[in-house]
Amino acid sequence: MDPLRRDDIEQARRATPEEKARQALEMMRAAVRLKRAGLRARHPDESEANIDRRVREWLLADD
Repeated sequence: MDPLRRDDIEQARRATPEEKARQALEMMRAAVRLKRAGLRARHPDESEANIDRRVREWLLADD
């Protein structure tokens, strides 16, 4: 196993529940930012309200 990956795994194992929750929240925020940027790029003429609606639909999707 790659030594850097091993270090990441060990760091994740040592993280407190609070740190893990904070990391998960930051990853989710990053995913939403990326999704929003992708939607803006694909739909440049779309209003912010419609982009927001599309992001909400993505977040609430059942699949």
